[in-house]
Amino acid sequence: MYQARSLLFVYNNDSGMLQNFKQYSLGPASVSCGGCNLAALTHSPVGMKKDWKRFVRELNIPSRFLDKNEFIAEFLGASTSYPCILLKDGSMLSVLVTTEEIGRCRELEDLMGLLRERIPQVPTPHI
Repeated sequence: MYQARSLLFVYNNDSGMLQNFKQYSLGPASVSCGGCNLAALTHSPVGMKKDWKRFVRELNIPSRFLDKNEFIAEFLGASTSYPCILLKDGSMLSVLVTTEEIGRCRELEDLMGLLRERIPQVPTPHI
């Protein structure tokens, strides 16, 4: 049975309200102290940024958002650094955006630009 492609956004934090509270209560400094650059780019203290949510929806590729511990539990043999964005095609996983590339993004538009380059069908925003 063929399984469609999907994107996996894997954050460098473990799931749980306490972890999420610590991430945002520490502010931007938490990113440099082991926090998650992907979360810092895509989320505000109150949740996912509207522009990011719209962008992901317009990708027209099923997407999942996983914390590191959820990813490890589901994909036991997979080895990667965190955070990362993976392409899942059937049972195959490939890295679409690396930890280092996410770390070089200074704002959300940088990350969206990387995804536009890597996924041909990602629409360019209309001005």
